[in-house]
Amino acid sequence: MLARSTLQQRILCVMPLLSAAGILPLTIYRFIQAEWDMALLDLAIFILMCLIGYFAYHQKHVSTLKILFCLLAIFGSLSTLYLKGESQLFWCYPTIALLFYFLTVRIAAISSLLTLIGIAILAAPLLTNLMLATFLITLMITASCSLAFSYETSKQNEQLETLSKTDPLTKTLNRRAFTEVAELQISKYKRNPVATSMILLDIDHFKSINDKFGHNQGDDVLITVCHLIQQELRVNDYLFRIGGEEFIILPYAINQEQAIQLAIKLKELIEKYSFIENHQVTISCGVAEYTNKEETLKDWYAVADSALYRAKSTRNTVCPVKGTCYSDSQSCATK
Repeated sequence: MLARSTLQQRILCVMPLLSAAGILPLTIYRFIQAEWDMALLDLAIFILMCLIGYFAYHQKHVSTLKILFCLLAIFGSLSTLYLKGESQLFWCYPTIALLFYFLTVRIAAISSLLTLIGIAILAAPLLTNLMLATFLITLMITASCSLAFSYETSKQNEQLETLSKTDPLTKTLNRRAFTEVAELQISKYKRNPVATSMILLDIDHFKSINDKFGHNQGDDVLITVCHLIQQELRVNDYLFRIGGEEFIILPYAINQEQAIQLAIKLKELIEKYSFIENHQVTISCGVAEYTNKEETLKDWYAVADSALYRAKSTRNTVCPVKGTCYSDSQSCATK
């Protein structure tokens, strides 16, 4: 289970279990000493920590577990401070750090502010004014440093996520992003069947462009092709570069016939565009609709690839896997 989880999920699994292991001896000791209020509180926290660790291990409701773990940390810190007094103040520091590790920056900031207010109210009768001020200032410094670190880490993670799913040349989405989006569309289709199609397209004779005009000119062609395609797509349509001169379009909620019409439109647009003087650039497209709930993404892609193979036999053509292909603005029936 843990092998497939993120580092944060692993920590969410291990930390509650370690906390539970640390709390258990205290719980037993307090039962022996007849400190019933603290013993029952520790027992409740011990049980909840074990449950959080168990469900985190099995990767169930991870987002909810993060919130529950943070709420439990806040409740434990405040309740022990209320029941046992100033000796429990040190628990407030790791509690603040936990909030910024497991929660989003905004939620963590709000939660830490409310926690600081609660701590200040409970600590005020226990400490002198100077001690209270010193404690609250150091706690606020801890919260501020945690906030800054969490914010910076969040921004870096967003940038890394974007880079990992973006093709550096064309700035379109890449194969990794395609897998995620396509799997999500298949999952949605299985719950609520809606027309879902794939257009697999390839720039014809692209190697000859690189060989004749140079790789810089080839790169310009790739960038311009993507720009032209994106101008014709809707906001909720996806364009991916999956390798070399090969691209995939996942248009939102259109059937195979509609996808063929879109592919024909793109084929004609690129055919008429002047990329290189005295050299025409064309594309071939294979179209496949997802209609079988038993099909995997690999199966669906294979159908589109077979359709593209048909199209590339004549070039500058749009083909489904079976039926009529469309070339030079004219349809040509094929078996």
